[in-house]
Amino acid sequence: MLTTIRTCARPALGARVAACLLAGLLALPAQAAPSTASGTSTGRDVVGTWIARIDQRAAELEAMPRVQQTRVGYGSVLKKGDGGMVDVVAPGPVRPSDVPEGTAPAAGTAPTVVVTPPAEPIPQADPSATPGNALSGTATPGTVVEVLPPPPALTIQVRARAADRVGRLSTRLIELGFLNQEQWTETFDDNLEVAVRAFQLSEGLMQDGKVGEVTRQALDRTPKEAAKLMRGATASMRAFQASVPDTVILVNLPSQTVTYIERGKLNFTMRAVVGRPSRQTPLLQDRVTSVTINPTWTVPPTVLVEDKLPVLRKKGNTGIKDAVVYLDGVEVVPESINWWQVTPERIRIVQKPGDDNALGRFRFNLTNGDGIFLHGTNDPRLFERDLRAASSGCVRLADARMVAETLLRPAKLDSAAIERQLDSGKTKTVSLPNAVPVRFVYWTSTVETDGTVRVHPGIYDDVPTSSSTPSATQAPAAAGTVSAPRRVEPKPVRPTPAAAPQPAPAPAQSSSTATPARAADTRNGAEAVRTAM
Repeated sequence: MLTTIRTCARPALGARVAACLLAGLLALPAQAAPSTASGTSTGRDVVGTWIARIDQRAAELEAMPRVQQTRVGYGSVLKKGDGGMVDVVAPGPVRPSDVPEGTAPAAGTAPTVVVTPPAEPIPQADPSATPGNALSGTATPGTVVEVLPPPPALTIQVRARAADRVGRLSTRLIELGFLNQEQWTETFDDNLEVAVRAFQLSEGLMQDGKVGEVTRQALDRTPKEAAKLMRGATASMRAFQASVPDTVILVNLPSQTVTYIERGKLNFTMRAVVGRPSRQTPLLQDRVTSVTINPTWTVPPTVLVEDKLPVLRKKGNTGIKDAVVYLDGVEVVPESINWWQVTPERIRIVQKPGDDNALGRFRFNLTNGDGIFLHGTNDPRLFERDLRAASSGCVRLADARMVAETLLRPAKLDSAAIERQLDSGKTKTVSLPNAVPVRFVYWTSTVETDGTVRVHPGIYDDVPTSSSTPSATQAPAAAGTVSAPRRVEPKPVRPTPAAAPQPAPAPAQSSSTATPARAADTRNGAEAVRTAM
């Protein structure tokens, strides 16, 4: 009997076991998914979420049918009032006038010409002719002949040079659904400006109503081109994903943004200013070891050779507010030195802390040998642009104060303590208990917090790559590698003309050209780091 019961129960037991196994297998993807709600997410999870969303959007664009697309094309910035018809004044004949240059004849009077006698004798006039006879075609010497006023200027209307591009802009906005067909125009009017602002809002650009280079690229970009940029970004992200720390600062050069991931959760993303194409920001793998409040700024060699030394030689000053100039380590009065006789390696320029300091009020010190770091700025206007590749290599932060408060929190330095240090005006460097990793990447597509996928065209023509296999401590090649800093050779010294005086450049020979070497020791410490701005 017991044997019979066991035999009958085996099929039911097997079915239950199979059901349990199937349920377990189905539950595995859910367990492997990012568990942000439980607080155990990682940096890899965040990047993985970006990859999935960008791939999804790229697939949608690739599946779209090909349609005719109008391109606005290269050209100057298009703005309200451009295009259409413009008034042009046609040139008229030039008439003689006895009015002195720079003066105008009295109102209501016609210009006059005085007929002067010729140098040779004039034949005797016919006695029968009447003096001043207008029909005789002659005039008595010394008489005043009235000249008729010039005809009014001829104004004609011609088609503006920008009319073609404004027309193509209207057509493109109609294709995208931002304008109605009957609103097509070759004149950049109010309706067109509103449509441009709406397009910029949809693309996450600055809504200034003008079609600059970034807006034009977004208008001309086809779905296939956008999908290609997205696929390239996800390929780089996948190579980067395996080594991404759970807490990391990401500096993305194409988007010109800085993102902070803290313990596997996205903390913030802000606008940044990165290196211009001629002074590119290298793709680095680094870490923030300390934060300097009220930093000084030492002019880096590239900026010194290319920008500041020419100003010194031409004007006798640096053009930098609150700057101290050192020659051979000794502070000097810039106006007292013949800078044509001084080579760049003998010069050091240091700007004092303050609101006018080029680094702003905060500097986030890295460990690379390229002199690249993160800092604030004394000119926040650049953050209002879509294209912000304008620095000499360093990364300027839109809200350096918030970054400082976030990174200094583990160092037990709260907002009130930071404020007191700022008010003191004194320079202070605070070491972080745990260095924060920083990764410089080149991703041409990103994901916003609401899931919107953005595309960013490359800002550099030559993106540094690595042919070597990255080690466990190196950043993946696809995600960015360390590039060699651009070396600038000193320009040859122009000889001083023979007639010019030759003041001795040695600062220690005279008190008029040099002062005691106060602050000569400022080379020590983070405050004297020679860096790119």
